Amino acid sequence: MLPVPAVQGGAVEHWVHEASQRLNKARFEITIVSRPAETSGVESVKYLGIAWTKTEQFFYKIKEKVSWRNPLRYLAKIQNVASYGLRMAKLVRGFEVVVIHNEPNFLFFMQKKPQQTIILHMHNAHLGIAIFRPFYRRALKKVDKVICVSDYIRRHAMQYFPEYAEKFIVVFNATDPAVFKPYGDEAVNHLKGLVNIESDKTYLLYVGRLTEIKGVHVLIKAFLSIHAQRPNSRLIIAGSSFFSEAAKTDYEQSLVELAKPVSHAIIFTGFMPHEKLKYLYSSADIVVFPSIWQEPFGLVMLEAMASGTCLISSAVGGVPEVVKNGINGLLVNAGDAEKLAQVTLEILSNSLSKTQMEQAARQLILDEYTWERLAKQVESIILMKDVIQ
Repeated sequence: MLPVPAVQGGAVEHWVHEASQRLNKARFEITIVSRPAETSGVESVKYLGIAWTKTEQFFYKIKEKVSWRNPLRYLAKIQNVASYGLRMAKLVRGFEVVVIHNEPNFLFFMQKKPQQTIILHMHNAHLGIAIFRPFYRRALKKVDKVICVSDYIRRHAMQYFPEYAEKFIVVFNATDPAVFKPYGDEAVNHLKGLVNIESDKTYLLYVGRLTEIKGVHVLIKAFLSIHAQRPNSRLIIAGSSFFSEAAKTDYEQSLVELAKPVSHAIIFTGFMPHEKLKYLYSSADIVVFPSIWQEPFGLVMLEAMASGTCLISSAVGGVPEVVKNGINGLLVNAGDAEKLAQVTLEILSNSLSKTQMEQAARQLILDEYTWERLAKQVESIILMKDVIQ
């Protein structure tokens, strides 16, 4: 429920913006409902903004400050979803096709009209939340198709809703290899003033939210060992607790404390927009994706691979569906800081293998993970045709 275009970040909002640019405008008249972005979007797309109420803002601030273990977080989430969902449902009544992204709870507020198509696009495994499953079972009757960003998400959903098996379909995420690509020295120049990349240093990069499930603490622990053996190594951590303008959390403070023994070698950039991230990916020697939860997919891995930068990732969720260990990247067990350090040091000492994996990764993106491929598949689903592979 962030703005589109994704001026505040957000993988789902970024997905909607990128896909909307590439869908066939001669066939579809596209309207995007989101929080107001207060900026121009795609010229041929109409935007309907649902403004924040004071009550929503109050609960949202609670949600971003407390941990996922705190019951207040879920109370705030319920308030935000209900308030937004009621207004959203009114706005979309007259549309022939409605695509709901990643929020199955919105289905509770919708009354499906005759001849209306409703598509649920799941970027996460929310359908598996135990307390809501009985309600989702009824709500899914309204849905014509459920797009899943990985087979992991599809299998997870089918485990609980086998009666809807024919509705679940996989459409892998995408990235733009014309944006995320090797930039060479140009990248270093564009980052001056934000991150100074020195030619005699080796840079590891983390991109994403600074939350416990993302495993940033595991990466910092691994980096302590890496730096001990390679003192010229540096770790860049790009992100915040919950996209732009997010409050500092206890977890972020714990990361700073954990990093103190090598604080001179760890750079916390805070939230960074895509127009700068593309240069950061290209400048890094290795991108590390250390999640300790079952990542549904992970756009970061596609962006790193497209950038021609070696990727080391936890073998979780949908990641192994794209990353093949030793072929186009490296996989390690989630939470194993010792192994992560070992694998990182080994690949930094094997430039030939590193280069081969980087080249294979970028070629895979060019062949199979472009937005153009994704747009064709989504169009097929909207038109209820067989999905183009």
